[in-house]
Amino acid sequence: MWFKKYVELLKLCGTPPSIVSPLPIFSVSLFLISNNNFYNLYILLAGIVLTLLSSFGSNLWNHCNDLKEDMAAGKKTILTSDAGVNKAAHVISFMLYVCSILLAYYLSVELRKPIYIFFSIWAFLTWWYSDNLFLKKVTGFRLKDHYISELITYGIGCPFYTLSIWLIYSDLNLNGLIISIAFFFFSISGLLLKDLKDISGDKSAGLKTLGVVFLPSQLIRYSCWLMILFYLALLNPLTLSLFDNGFLVIMLPFLYFLKNTFHHMYKKNWILDMGDLKALRGIGTSIKFSVIFLGLSAFF
Repeated sequence: MWFKKYVELLKLCGTPPSIVSPLPIFSVSLFLISNNNFYNLYILLAGIVLTLLSSFGSNLWNHCNDLKEDMAAGKKTILTSDAGVNKAAHVISFMLYVCSILLAYYLSVELRKPIYIFFSIWAFLTWWYSDNLFLKKVTGFRLKDHYISELITYGIGCPFYTLSIWLIYSDLNLNGLIISIAFFFFSISGLLLKDLKDISGDKSAGLKTLGVVFLPSQLIRYSCWLMILFYLALLNPLTLSLFDNGFLVIMLPFLYFLKNTFHHMYKKNWILDMGDLKALRGIGTSIKFSVIFLGLSAFF
């Protein structure tokens, strides 16, 4: 019985699925485009382990701190159905954070790069972003509860996280800065849509998240335009000159996004209804294949 409970906790570590976990396509793709030595499996494994440890820790920590909201929304997870697992989940998430920070520091020393600086800032921001138990009691708020602090967390956390993984594979150069800028646009785009499903719950809790403060049509419009900037950051002449023309393969998911999401919502003046779920899912599909093709571009 205990084994089944920990399997369920492991599932929460990978929920929601993303380009980082449970399949580490983000770290593998960065490795392929940043390192000419495809056979350096030690470096590749280090990046994969760091992304999995960190994403598992942040996901589980978020689930632990959103327990009341999840129960009020009727969500069924091992944490909402078995109170005895909660303490173990808190300990596991804390240990995952600690292990990821220690690994980032070890890699910084081993590779003589400031990996842990960027990574530690990401770790602090994501911890405080979800934290209802410690930092909220000290500061009176958590970063997740207001749209401005949400934007700060994503706007700093995602590019810094990207740079920390990039530095495992390469140097702090223009290539890495461009990739981090591209994923800055992607992260803010995803943030604008993230709160749409929790609008009623956030309102009742008195939160000022993006979904509460702004209209859904505004969030969808800005999110789509930020996705355009994500693709332009990868497909402009400067980026193509640095990474070679293999990056042009990213045009395929870009065209998919334009057809299935951008054009669809633009025709409707960005007004959202139940029939638009497929169009919104198109953003996730396009970004997933963009990251996959990003890695494959190294072979073209």
